[in-house]
Amino acid sequence: MVFKALRVPTLTEEVVDKLEMALSDIPGITYFAAGIEAQEFNIVFDDEQLDLQTLAHIMAQVGCPLRNINWVISEL
Repeated sequence: MVFKALRVPTLTEEVVDKLEMALSDIPGITYFAAGIEAQEFNIVFDDEQLDLQTLAHIMAQVGCPLRNINWVISEL
């Protein structure tokens, strides 16, 4: 699955660093890329190993909650 977040008002270099660190230890995450200037990021994950609720919880813990974010989920 691909989680694409658009117009992320809380996306700073610090938040991107925290997301990278948190996601690097999570089974099922295969790709993460962020663009601070564009205020967006993409996460590719295996939905058999990781569900959206867990991903949202991880994001909130590092300062990037789903509220106020435009996002979509799609299949690869």
